[in-house]
Amino acid sequence: MRTGNRFFAAIIVVMFIISIVSGDTAFATNGTRCIGFSSRDAAMGGATTASPADTSVLVKNPAGLVRIGNRVDIEFMNILTHDVTLHTEGALSNAGKRQTSQVDYIPAGNAGVSYRIPGTDAYPISVGCGMFTMAGISLRYASPRMNEFFVQDYDRSIDLKSSRIAPGLAVAFNDKLSFGFTGNIGIQGIRTDLATSISPYPETAGEDKWDFCAGLGFTAGLLYQITDMIGVGATYESRTWMGRHYQYKDSLPYIDEPPVISAGVSIKPIKNLELTYDTRYINWTDPKITYRTPVNGGFGWRDQWVFATGGEYTLFDKLALRLGYEYGRSQIRRKVVFANALMPLVMEHHLTTGFSYYILKNLSLDLVWEHHFKGVQSDDGSGDAYSVNGKGTKVTAAADIIGVGLGYMF
Repeated sequence: MRTGNRFFAAIIVVMFIISIVSGDTAFATNGTRCIGFSSRDAAMGGATTASPADTSVLVKNPAGLVRIGNRVDIEFMNILTHDVTLHTEGALSNAGKRQTSQVDYIPAGNAGVSYRIPGTDAYPISVGCGMFTMAGISLRYASPRMNEFFVQDYDRSIDLKSSRIAPGLAVAFNDKLSFGFTGNIGIQGIRTDLATSISPYPETAGEDKWDFCAGLGFTAGLLYQITDMIGVGATYESRTWMGRHYQYKDSLPYIDEPPVISAGVSIKPIKNLELTYDTRYINWTDPKITYRTPVNGGFGWRDQWVFATGGEYTLFDKLALRLGYEYGRSQIRRKVVFANALMPLVMEHHLTTGFSYYILKNLSLDLVWEHHFKGVQSDDGSGDAYSVNGKGTKVTAAADIIGVGLGYMF
């Protein structure tokens, strides 16, 4: 089979597999957003903006398409433990109730393909396409968050999942500088039985039924190899403007994904060792739903700075060992903890590790483990009516995630 035909066949296979493994919901790390978008990316703490190696570049930095050659990557991830606990207090809450989320299976998947266009040796051009689990959250409590005087058997659960189809193109201007661009086609699903923000707090019209919509955005990136030892990269990811959730027009009509700015550096001090660092700014106050205060139907979030570092050491050209760490202060402020009790996005410290073993010269088996340290937040009562009447509500969350993938170069 000709290489070009293999590329189009790979796209079909990748999309079919990812539609199977993407499962029901995603999971959250930086807010609702995942740390990494391949086993390698996640194992290095997500610090790969300046370190392209697989098709996760379609999300992290599309300029890397011209650096990774012709390849296909497939990954499946799932939470091993998912410890989320809610202890509600205050006049508006189900006071004194301590309960743990009943969700114990949260799968996700990533897949992509890249291809160098023949005859573009002077200014190499590569194209690619992938589908990625971008963000999400899933939890389900046995009892309502709010006082049963206001609500009955609802206000207990939420499932939010966000995937992305990312067709991309990159061009190298020389052996040092490259530019890349992807169109971001968002696919978002939600189901929840949230109470609406208007007294007497009826259940949202969606009544815990799935509602899906699509959206559009883009990512642009640059890579510059300063020396053989040092490379830098930067990306701008626009807001993903999502369509309307008609079933949830009374509570969550539009859930846009925020703009993200990333910058990173890669250093190779010795032949088989690479060290990386990324800084990322997630602009949660750009979309209306995340910026607005809870009494106005929003989440009341703040923007988020994320700092990540990673390392990769290769042994005998057969085994690549990886380690990463990431910190991102929760975007949930203490005065909106009760309002966000069904969005327990309080984990801030993340340790990751993994490896790739090359079964063949062009085929690798990839593994990653992520440990998300327990985060704890309590509502201090200094916010709007939700905070005042939910003062003392405490949310804790922790998780362990494992992922396995395959990478094939053709």
